[in-house]
Amino acid sequence: MPQRRGALPITDAGVVDCADAYARGVPFDRLERLRAKTPVVWLDGRMADRPGSWAVLRYADVHHALTHPELFAPQGDGILHGPVTADVPDAGTVPPAPERSAPEPIDMDPPARAMLARVPYGETVDFAGDVVRDLPETLRNTLAGGLYALLRHPAQYVRLQEARWDERLVDGAVEEMLRWWTPILQVWRIVRRDTVIGGVPLLAGERVTLWLVSANHDDEVFPDPGQFLPDRFVRGARSHLCFGFGFRACLGARLARVQLRALLDALLERPGLPQIVGEPVMLRSNARHGFERLPVRWTR
Repeated sequence: MPQRRGALPITDAGVVDCADAYARGVPFDRLERLRAKTPVVWLDGRMADRPGSWAVLRYADVHHALTHPELFAPQGDGILHGPVTADVPDAGTVPPAPERSAPEPIDMDPPARAMLARVPYGETVDFAGDVVRDLPETLRNTLAGGLYALLRHPAQYVRLQEARWDERLVDGAVEEMLRWWTPILQVWRIVRRDTVIGGVPLLAGERVTLWLVSANHDDEVFPDPGQFLPDRFVRGARSHLCFGFGFRACLGARLARVQLRALLDALLERPGLPQIVGEPVMLRSNARHGFERLPVRWTR
């Protein structure tokens, strides 16, 4: 373990790095304390059974790393977050994907209403396991997280139902769902040459994890980050980092937005409200943000 600035006792850093901790939800309190004390912190990887890395937690620092691939080279993590080219080689073990500008094919008319038909009124249904089960994992987690945002904020749900003809508000709600949930919690980078980020010197070859979920809940950029506020982006908030940023932005961003908007439209036009039944079962992962089970019941 490098003995430089950024090291912190195991209390908060260890929890953030432990996949089991996420079975109870993202430890936002720990991330908040780390951002305030040591926003670039060493995680030794023992709790996650992987190599150690420097965790970058503040919005400004994550944004800086995302927009400087000449300093922070993408490392394969099994998800295609953006084009892989000769000038910014992928340093991981995942074979390079062919360069392209958008995912193919994008379904511009997602079957959101057909999916919701799998939730009969008055019956308990597992939204993650039954309703969106046929979708790819990240998209499945995105849609389940968007619904969960509404379930946790019923007053905002009703407000959106009443104003569902307001295109700007509904589009803003989609962006807020993505920020509030953030289905990919972190992405990996390799330091290409010696540099400094967040006041911490990094050496070429060291691993870095960019914590998108922490950046998207940085209260210096997003006031009251734990609240789902549909008009946050209508009022001109800075872009969230759910899909990364710049050259390496996720190729699936457009698909996710199309699918999430279609789901939101279908939810808002359906009479009644869904409710959580019992406790959702979260994924045990500090990389993917999703559900093992999300039991819901729709009432008129």
